[in-house]
Amino acid sequence: MPRKKNAVSALSEIENRINGSDRLNEEEKLEALDRARKHVAETRKKDAIEAYFEAAKKEVEREYRPKEQYEDITIDLPEYAFNIAIDGMRYYQGVTYEVPYSQARSIAEIQAAAWAHDREIHGQSRRGDLTRQHRVTNLSPSGTTVTTTGNMRI
Repeated sequence: MPRKKNAVSALSEIENRINGSDRLNEEEKLEALDRARKHVAETRKKDAIEAYFEAAKKEVEREYRPKEQYEDITIDLPEYAFNIAIDGMRYYQGVTYEVPYSQARSIAEIQAAAWAHDREIHGQSRRGDLTRQHRVTNLSPSGTTVTTTGNMRI
């Protein structure tokens, strides 16, 4: 029958396994810690370079369109639509993006069409229906039908 270990010896054995004291000496531990610091520093430097590259890429793209202003637009869509896709780029609901003026106009038009569709499928009138004049048909005293149409828009 195996002998039971007391709690203190079991905890010290677990601690030795975690710390690796039975496998690494102090010099090896310091070397591993130094390697970890170098690795983290290199990773942070790569991330900083990547962030700078993305910012520089935006600036260079703006140089090709000097007359076009950039503006912020927040995507606001009905609940059934969660994004807008233009030129392979997805713009997600509730997020604000900085885009060229021409693209902002396109996104605004798409949003307006989505909201018009949402109103229509929920039984509300379309805006065009509110301004349209209907054909007026009158019966004259002689029994002939006179049809008049006004302008389609007020």
